[in-house]
Amino acid sequence: MHWAVAVTTAPRPKSTLERTLAGLRRTGWAEYRVFEDTTRAGAWRTWLAALRELTTQQADAYLICQDDAVFCRGLRNYLEKTLWPAGPVALCSPYCPTPYKRTQCGWHEENRGWNLVGAVCWTIPPESGKAILAALDHVEAERQVDARVGQWATETGRSVWYHTPSLVQHIGSGNSALGDPLVIDLRTATDFIGEHSSASQKAKDGD
Repeated sequence: MHWAVAVTTAPRPKSTLERTLAGLRRTGWAEYRVFEDTTRAGAWRTWLAALRELTTQQADAYLICQDDAVFCRGLRNYLEKTLWPAGPVALCSPYCPTPYKRTQCGWHEENRGWNLVGAVCWTIPPESGKAILAALDHVEAERQVDARVGQWATETGRSVWYHTPSLVQHIGSGNSALGDPLVIDLRTATDFIGEHSSASQKAKDGD
């Protein structure tokens, strides 16, 4: 698969951006664009800017992650073997926050509309990425990427998928755009398989 990859970042007390970029390279994505919220426009506008750039590239899949995500080894290879689940697909999230964890390994649907959480790392089919922009690029807001895209997915009849076990972890102490220090289970994965663990082996074993 040919990928177009973007990372969104904002000032934070302790930067984790370099760790995220090193993780992308280690797991197979050597090319990416970084989108920094230097104007304090907020996570939503920065995320849309990243998606807008991705749609100008020829790709089979888009990946947008935050600057505080880390990845398991072999993530790209695993995704290329398992994308896309039954469609039409809005997005697939290799990051799975604690409340979405399941006992069975693999992709599972989380069609929660406005209540969707966890936009730490999303893979998006190009047709869905372009449709998101067509529907939402005009929306002026600062935050709630997950809620806005989740509601769009429900309204358009597209499925949203999260993965058990989590193949990505959120390492930030809170919201990087807002400086929110809270750490809650909506923002962390209790079953992350580890930065140096193999995605395919763990998913196969059910660990």
